[in-house]
Amino acid sequence: MTDNWEEYSIESGEFQMAVIAKPPIILPASAIAFDLIGEINLYNSQAIRETLDTLIEKGKLHFFLNLEQVLYIDSSGLGVFLGIHSKLAKVSGFIRLVSPSEKVRYVLELTKLKSLLQIYETIEDATKLI
Repeated sequence: MTDNWEEYSIESGEFQMAVIAKPPIILPASAIAFDLIGEINLYNSQAIRETLDTLIEKGKLHFFLNLEQVLYIDSSGLGVFLGIHSKLAKVSGFIRLVSPSEKVRYVLELTKLKSLLQIYETIEDATKLI
């Protein structure tokens, strides 16, 4: 992973994860926001985990993941979110899911993860408590 994370992105088939270059609010140095687009599944969830793990090692402790354009998420994607949530909770960090699509919101409700993971309607709402 490059040290120039401001322009970082990954693509895997129909999936893309890219840093939001100019989020609508100024984020602290310990935070980073991503747009996720497409399907989160077994084939790309490992790339998401590796990216977030690398950023944690580099001192990023606050993640905002915009899920507005995510069409599908499976158990491997949910596992990534839970694993990162658990890792960050130990060091006073967090992962916040922003604007999940209807399909993602349904999966989060069905699995009862909506009550465990932090979910916000907008990135502005998600950043109010930093």
